[in-house]
Amino acid sequence: MKKPARTLILSSLLILFLSTVSAQKGYQDPMDIMVSESKMATVEVITNAGKRSYHLNNTGTVDVSRALQAIFDEISAIKDVSATFSFIPGVYYLNGPVKLKIASVKMMGHGHGGIDIHGANIESGSIFRFGKDTGPNCITFDYAGRSKAFPSGETPWDNRNLKVEIENLTFVGYNNTGVNTADGYSRFRGDEPNFRGLHWYPSKDRYKDVEAEGQRAIVLPSPSKGKGHAKCELLRVTGCYFTDLYVGLDVAGSDVTYIDKNWFGQLTYAIRLHKNGQGMMVGDNLFADLETAMELGNPSFSSFHNNTFAYVSKCFEIDNIENSTIVGNTLYNWKISTGAAAYGAFCHIKKSSNLAITGNTISQYLDSRKRTKTIDEKNNGLSFIQFDNADQLLFSNNVVHTILTQTVVRLNDSKNCVITDNIITYGKGGNAVAQTGTSSNNYYRPIDPKNSERFDEYKY
Repeated sequence: MKKPARTLILSSLLILFLSTVSAQKGYQDPMDIMVSESKMATVEVITNAGKRSYHLNNTGTVDVSRALQAIFDEISAIKDVSATFSFIPGVYYLNGPVKLKIASVKMMGHGHGGIDIHGANIESGSIFRFGKDTGPNCITFDYAGRSKAFPSGETPWDNRNLKVEIENLTFVGYNNTGVNTADGYSRFRGDEPNFRGLHWYPSKDRYKDVEAEGQRAIVLPSPSKGKGHAKCELLRVTGCYFTDLYVGLDVAGSDVTYIDKNWFGQLTYAIRLHKNGQGMMVGDNLFADLETAMELGNPSFSSFHNNTFAYVSKCFEIDNIENSTIVGNTLYNWKISTGAAAYGAFCHIKKSSNLAITGNTISQYLDSRKRTKTIDEKNNGLSFIQFDNADQLLFSNNVVHTILTQTVVRLNDSKNCVITDNIITYGKGGNAVAQTGTSSNNYYRPIDPKNSERFDEYKY
């Protein structure tokens, strides 16, 4: 049955009015996200219940936070859903936080995973651009349950879970460091502001409370209290780029974590783990222009390997680490580094047991004193590499080249540790290794060229 002409006219006027209001407000109306014949699909979602396609504005000129939240809510409402969200290249501008409540989810982008903010300042790949009002938790992954267990089929099943994979996406914050990356400090133009000499911790008086206001790109929170057990079983982040944020990855805790082949730049913290992180594998990442690369609560049987650091104030800040390795990493802070690197330190580990740190190459061309933040006015007396309360620590075969006029490696209140066969340089008045406090049963063997065994005769 056809609608009367008057009804059709009123409907058309209503749609026109809603579209005009949405445009004036600067956001994409959630009613406008399903794909029509005139709009291409920018978001595809594959679920265990089928495939769905949506049009989400990807020009970077319209706030799509409400529309994206509507997509998230629609998919989350599917019973026992698992989903993969795929975003085609473009800029998805969010000026409000979004939350996804699915037990098992993957978000992925396409194209080059990053933007060159040091040079060409081009957009490429799938980019989430966060506005001023996005946050502090920009994209939150929340815990969800299932109606029954697999493969046992036990029901009801009250436990909640979280498995998250993120791949080939770029996350650009709202200039959380006080450094103007949006206009670009191009190496090619040589103009100001230039990235040399700047601090990556938020500038003084920028926030009333930086912990409450600073943007975190990806957040895995502690589970809320409820019936059954809840935990994050898996976090995997691969091939992503994070810049201009207070925190890149903010994780309450995770059973298994893979963070690999990512680029973290212009951040206060790249990765923060607040509680337990069993089986953390963080490798093959680049950390550049940062205050602190990794601040970790309690990682155990974990590996931090083959990462590169440049212009970084602190690489590793760890409360307690057990049965783990820090192997094959590279730090390079040269004389004209950023302000953050001027007060650099490779690691401060407050407590450890059965930790091996080997094969790292560390170059620090500034006579720095480690500080809690680069905006601090006084140093806190800690060493460039410091271990407190270490038990059975192996620090060996590392190359540590510094011009420090203080102790480079310090053991404090530590026991049963071996510091052996490292190449450590320092400036006038400094020294390589020292132990303080109630340390005992520690073994130190430096490389001494004067006492080297002679080389075998060359044969051919």
